[in-house]
Amino acid sequence: MPRRGMMLMDVIIGSAMLAVGLAVVISMSSHSLARQSNGEHQVTASWLADEALAMVLVDGPDLFPKLNQTQGRFEPPFEAFSFQIDLSDEGEFLPVLATANVFWEAGGSTHHVIVETLVARRHGEPPPRAPAEPVDREARYWEIIESREVP
Repeated sequence: MPRRGMMLMDVIIGSAMLAVGLAVVISMSSHSLARQSNGEHQVTASWLADEALAMVLVDGPDLFPKLNQTQGRFEPPFEAFSFQIDLSDEGEFLPVLATANVFWEAGGSTHHVIVETLVARRHGEPPPRAPAEPVDREARYWEIIESREVP
């Protein structure tokens, strides 16, 4: 008879150990999913901040505030993210410190990414952007096709 009681104890202890092991695995997987989601948001926010600073570079630090919003929400599908762009001016012949702050809500708190860069001002007339000699893309295309043809 004592043998049957020992088998029951073995089953109970084994079940408890299995339950603890499964609880640890489930806890770890939920933490890893939360970290993955946070990582996705950070990568997206960094990309959006980089895009905003690229627009400062394209428009120039003097024209950017006149042509674009310096704070607000991004357009869909990124409406969960908001931004603020600060331009710190130290002088006419010094580069401008451009700072992009991107914010988002996750897990009941506000998270943010800050990206900074220096942007030089444009002085004088913009250089001509036309090629030195015209490029005939269609002729190049046909030259490649004709070189592939077997006689």
